[in-house]
Amino acid sequence: MVSTTIVDGNVYITTGTVSGNTITHNTNELVVIHSTKIDQNLTNEIRVRPITVSKGRTGEEPVTQIVDLKIITESLNVNGVLDDETNESANTKRENLVNLAKLKRELTVVWGTTPYQTIWKQEAKKRGVFVQKIIFTETSGIIGENVTAASQPDRNIALQINLVRGKDI
Repeated sequence: MVSTTIVDGNVYITTGTVSGNTITHNTNELVVIHSTKIDQNLTNEIRVRPITVSKGRTGEEPVTQIVDLKIITESLNVNGVLDDETNESANTKRENLVNLAKLKRELTVVWGTTPYQTIWKQEAKKRGVFVQKIIFTETSGIIGENVTAASQPDRNIALQINLVRGKDI
């Protein structure tokens, strides 16, 4: 098991456990995204019932009828970058993220530090987080290639990831 300290501005996707500002996880089961934008969404399923109005109707304007189904979907959209770091390349981070999305049923996502930390983790009612879609954008050329020549720029892979919170059935 490895411990990682949470830093503001990053989003962490893992199968590990979060305790304060530390994540304890298995090797290759934590991906750090240097985030540029985080959108947290709540979508409530609502049905609109149209009102039919006859030609001869006079008087008060009809009011639209709405049925609130209370089927709420929580989702998270993260835009960010996977960077080369001394202990892990951007390419390795991409492979680890793809493996987490394909192989792990439920993930934990955390961003921010205490007291303003947000954690979506496996729990009884809201079981975990599932990857819905990932888009990787890689720069071609010297920046995009893992060049062995000295003093080349770091490689980075931009990504957009959509995550949905829910329970696996």
